Amino acid sequence: DSSYCTHWIRHPTGKTLEWIGVICGDGSTAHSEKLKSRFQVTRDTSSNTVILTGQNIQTEDTAVYYCAREPTQYLRHLYMFLTECRIDCIDDYLGLFYFAGFCSAEIRLDQSPAVVKKPGETVKISCKISGYSMTSNYLHWIRQKPGKALEWIGRMNTGSNAATYAESVKNQFIMTEDVPASTQYLEAKSLRTEDTAVYYCARTDTVTGTEEAAVQKPHTHFSHS
Repeated sequence: DSSYCTHWIRHPTGKTLEWIGVICGDGSTAHSEKLKSRFQVTRDTSSNTVILTGQNIQTEDTAVYYCAREPTQYLRHLYMFLTECRIDCIDDYLGLFYFAGFCSAEIRLDQSPAVVKKPGETVKISCKISGYSMTSNYLHWIRQKPGKALEWIGRMNTGSNAATYAESVKNQFIMTEDVPASTQYLEAKSLRTEDTAVYYCARTDTVTGTEEAAVQKPHTHFSHS
């Protein structure tokens, strides 16, 4: 389908997500400058398969590797600037939030500090933007539950306060923004133990489109022995 692109992303243990590359329906590709000498994204149209090939694999390449399909108009240039906010479930408590920053050049997304919440309570996560105009991009919220694939929560068309949600979570989460403060918010209502996850905010270029849903493939484990 020429209207879609398939991305490869990896999650090294204890680190943030790292974009590897993408191939689109028209056959065009793009790769991370850091990884392009060792990883290549190709496709086999006869079997409708997108392939990630790695060479000269190193110990630091140990990670969970994901493929993710998105409408071309949203993720044709997916260079994710991510921070994370983890919610752990400990007994009957939703445990400690923590965050770790990741930046490229002068662009930063910084999330809120630690809080502790019980199931049934509400929590509001912030994502502070710096280094670019908040009104020129989409801001996505994504989560990863333990042992499961990435799950797209929704996106904000920044500067317009126009949010779009995944059908599965639209009644539980609220995305808002404070443009003067260059901050995006994700509020989770009535927290449940199944909301235990790592939560990410991610930036993509703002473009025109009508499709919203992200499709995440099951993960594959790559390791070096």
